[in-house]
Amino acid sequence: MEMILWILALLALVLGISRWRRAEPEVQAPPSALTATPAEPRRVPRDRLEAAAQSVAGGNPFRLDRVPAPLGFNQPGAGMMPGMPGMMPPPYEPPPPPRPQLFVSGIIGPPWQAMLEGVPGREGAVVVKRGDVLGDLRIREITQTVVVVASPDTTWRLPVRRPWQ
Repeated sequence: MEMILWILALLALVLGISRWRRAEPEVQAPPSALTATPAEPRRVPRDRLEAAAQSVAGGNPFRLDRVPAPLGFNQPGAGMMPGMPGMMPPPYEPPPPPRPQLFVSGIIGPPWQAMLEGVPGREGAVVVKRGDVLGDLRIREITQTVVVVASPDTTWRLPVRRPWQ
């Protein structure tokens, strides 16, 4: 009896393996993208390319209506503005000089005086009092915590600079 059971077990194993092999689909790997060669580009006759180039160049491709601009552009003459016959360009105005980076490193007093850094034409800190004029800068007011400095186009309210600022 034991022998029949071993034969049945072996037969079940063989049948299982054979069904499992038949149930597995055979899949073929796709060709590698590196080994595949690209399709040869389509050849266009030279005369058709030249005709297309003439069409593009003559049709103003960057204008919506594809026609030349109604206002032509002239070659600029000596001192004339391009495209504007008879008009002189506006005179060149240089940009204003950069504003100074002013810092107050300390205030002492009364009477209040301040140590001002970043003054144009001066190295290091300059001791100033109310009413002093340093080039275009005028010291308008000095209080215990703030120095007010005025220039022709700007007014600064400068607090005392802390070590971490």
